[in-house]
Amino acid sequence: MIEEYWKLERRAFANTPDPAFVYRSPSFDEGFARLLYDATELRGGLSLITGEIGCGKTMLAQALADRLAGSACDVVQVHYPKLTPAQLLATVARGIGIETLLRGKLAMVEAVGARLHALHASGRKPVLVVDEAQLATPSVLEEIRLLTNHEDRQDKHIHVVLLGQPELRDRVRKRPQIDQRVSLRFHVDPLEAEDVAGYVNHRLAMAGHAGVPIFTEGAVIMLAERSGGVPRRVNTLATQALFVGAMRALSSIDEELMADVADDQE
Repeated sequence: MIEEYWKLERRAFANTPDPAFVYRSPSFDEGFARLLYDATELRGGLSLITGEIGCGKTMLAQALADRLAGSACDVVQVHYPKLTPAQLLATVARGIGIETLLRGKLAMVEAVGARLHALHASGRKPVLVVDEAQLATPSVLEEIRLLTNHEDRQDKHIHVVLLGQPELRDRVRKRPQIDQRVSLRFHVDPLEAEDVAGYVNHRLAMAGHAGVPIFTEGAVIMLAERSGGVPRRVNTLATQALFVGAMRALSSIDEELMADVADDQE
C-alpha cells in the first residue's frame, strides 16, 4: 500500500542491511575506511566496533563483507554469538573450508590452525566478523582470543572484528589479554541532524522516488529530533509516517504529522 501510494518501487525504510541503502555519512565513511584498513592491511588481530542499538553496526559489517567479496579475504560471519566455544570453533572451521569436522577439541584446534596456516601461505586472509558480541560468554571471548594466536613472525593468520553495544568495550577492557590485542576501536554515533535529510533522500531515491519531496523540511527536522539520529528509529518513524500519510491521502508528510507519529511510538 505504501509503495503504491507514494509511487515507490520497494520499501524505502526497511530495517535490513541491504547494501543498496547504505548512506555514506562522514561518520560511516570514516568507520568503514578504518575497519577496511585494519582488517586487510594492518591486520593487527582484532577490531572493536561499538554503538548504541540501531546505529548501523550491522550495516557497517555487511558493507565490509560486500567490499571483501571476491577479494583475497574470506569473511566468516557469526550473527548471534551465544554459542559454546566448540560451536564457535566449528563455525570458523566451516567458514574457512574445513568440510569434515573432527571430534575432540584438540583435534579441531589443530585442524583450524593448520588450515589457517595453509590459507595464509596461499595469500588468503580470513576475517571473522562477530555481531552482537556483547552477548558472547567469557569462554567464547577467550576462544576468540586464542584464534588470534595463529600467526607467524610477520602477520596474523586471521583477523577478528567484534561488533556490539557499548557494554562490549567494558567487557573487553576487563580482559587485558583481549584488550591488548585490539588494533582498532571505533564507536558508531547516531546521524547528525543535518545528515538525516541526506539519509531520508538517499533511501527514497534508492526506492525509486523522483519528483517533489515527500517529506517537508519541517518534517525532516522533526524526524531528526524525535529519532535522535538513530537510523533504526528514523526508519520506523518514516515508515509509520508514510503509512499514515497514505491512509489520509496526503500529498506530503509535514512536521505536524511526523510529531503525531513520534508521539504514538512513545
